Amino acid sequence: MKKHLLSIILIAISAATWLVCFPSLPEQVPVHWGADGADGYQPKAMAFFTLHALMIGIYLFMTAIPKIDPKKKNYKYFSKAYYVTNLSIVILFFIINMLILLTSLGYDIPMKSLAVLLVGLLFLVIGNYMQQAKQNFFFGIRTPWALMDETNWRKTHRLGGRLFMIGGVMILLTFFLPANYEMYIMFSVVAMVSVIPMAYSYLLFRKIDNQG
Repeated sequence: MKKHLLSIILIAISAATWLVCFPSLPEQVPVHWGADGADGYQPKAMAFFTLHALMIGIYLFMTAIPKIDPKKKNYKYFSKAYYVTNLSIVILFFIINMLILLTSLGYDIPMKSLAVLLVGLLFLVIGNYMQQAKQNFFFGIRTPWALMDETNWRKTHRLGGRLFMIGGVMILLTFFLPANYEMYIMFSVVAMVSVIPMAYSYLLFRKIDNQG
């Protein structure tokens, strides 16, 4: 329970702050931003429910995974990495909820730039801790070849972790670039961290298979 305390506190603070400010919020609050600012709105009650249901749902799912994974015995070997990742996601949602609230109250918040900054930082955290992950069916780069072979898993996650960190830096750099570069860099990062580790895992499998 102790390791979940900070996440629970952040969820409670977010919900309580929204409820306290609820009477002062406009009927429609912004929930999505494009290149020209806010372009998607929801009724404030729906926004409150959606944001916090998503925050709580992901937290509960992440908390339950180590108990339902067929390879749950491996989680004790990377419990810190898993805990930090789960907490980082809660912190990300907490900050986003607070920024949406402040924007709804009339404060001029550069939401798109801050969202890019937060995603870049999350990639850095995930990349740093991904290399510690042991074989499991939920967390990490779960190719069939990595799940079959521990060496394949370890090498794939070593590469994947580094690529996530490189991707995080690339995303952070878009903070200083013109807006039209953002989409291309984000697409490149997503392709890099998903396709390259998968291909690498397969090539490792083929190499070992050919040697056998």
